[in-house]
Amino acid sequence: MDPIHSPPVRTGHTGAVPVGDGPTDRRRLFGRLAAVFFAGSGVLGLVTLPLPAPGSDKAATAAVYAVALALGIAVWFAPWERWPRRASLAVVPPALALIAVGNAVGGEDLHTYGVFFVVAFVWIGMAQPSRTSAALAPLATAAYVLPLFFLPGGVGAGLASAAVTIPVCVLVGEGIAWGVGRLEQIELALARERDRAEQLRELDELKDRFLSAVSHELRTPITICRGHLEVLDDGADAQEVRAVKAMCVSELALLGRLVEDLTTLAWADDQALLKVESLPLDGFLHDMAAKADAILGDRVRVVSGIGGATLRVDPQRLAQALVNLLQNAADHAKGDGPICLRVEAGPASWRFEVADDGGGLPPGDEQVVFEPFNTGASRGGMGLGLSIVRGIARAHGGEAGAVNRPGRGVTFWVRIPR
Repeated sequence: MDPIHSPPVRTGHTGAVPVGDGPTDRRRLFGRLAAVFFAGSGVLGLVTLPLPAPGSDKAATAAVYAVALALGIAVWFAPWERWPRRASLAVVPPALALIAVGNAVGGEDLHTYGVFFVVAFVWIGMAQPSRTSAALAPLATAAYVLPLFFLPGGVGAGLASAAVTIPVCVLVGEGIAWGVGRLEQIELALARERDRAEQLRELDELKDRFLSAVSHELRTPITICRGHLEVLDDGADAQEVRAVKAMCVSELALLGRLVEDLTTLAWADDQALLKVESLPLDGFLHDMAAKADAILGDRVRVVSGIGGATLRVDPQRLAQALVNLLQNAADHAKGDGPICLRVEAGPASWRFEVADDGGGLPPGDEQVVFEPFNTGASRGGMGLGLSIVRGIARAHGGEAGAVNRPGRGVTFWVRIPR
């Protein structure tokens, strides 16, 4: 007969993400707590049935306890984790009705009357937001008062009891709700601190990777240039001087590309720095085919069934992203199979893909490869190319990712909103 039911959780949060209905495990917990209250009350009532209060209807009382037990079993198996927290409030009226009916047929003993109400409001305070107990006070008052007209004895004594019991129930419910709310705020603050500490740790690791990668990439060409210049004799002939000069220019060009990549990565996802314009798709793909041919030769295949379309993008940055994907395929796709550059039109976006049949990525690396300075076991360079691709996509309001087929190939894609 207890009037507890199981709702999803209050406005609490776990982890770092605040969720209005609370985490699913907590909603399930409170739902099953309600089931325990229902079933426990039913079992307790059936066990104490041989000790009836004076004037009680034994059969009707047994029926009330049996219904409470059945409801407890049903509530236990209800999918509370899939329902919003407020959905559980639908069980409160039947719960209070069980208390009212049970006490209408339960005889002259009013002691258990208030006990079940207190249990109900304890659960409401734990499982529902503040002010829910106060909002349910009129319903609880009706459930308390109406049976008094069916009980032996004067109604006045019962009204005096109600005047004390219901306010106490509301006080208990609101007090518990306030305490639970404060605990949830503390939990959320701790979760945010954990997130902040984790972010700082990741930034520290990123800094270490950055320093390690940059120092390595800078040291190599500088060492090469310095070594060749140091051994160059004053009387070296013109051919030797030209060779050293060409080598130094090549290494300096490598340093220039490194600096440019670092600069691009720094602002790649900043939309304010894009130079968006209308771009005819056909002309853009024609230019991309020429760039792809320079990188991959006759391995590249450009596929598009779309004609006459116009994009709103930064042409230079979109081209840079696709060139990075093509260069990535040239560097890391095994074998000499074809590399396909294709574009597809979706309902709200354009999707550019670079697909190969070169063996794919190691399982689980689909997101890792887009992290800056992540070179992986088989990847060369600083690991900036794919990071730049994702940054450019996000600056346009889109996204980049990979569809991996381990052992068979991988499709890198860039989605740009229309």
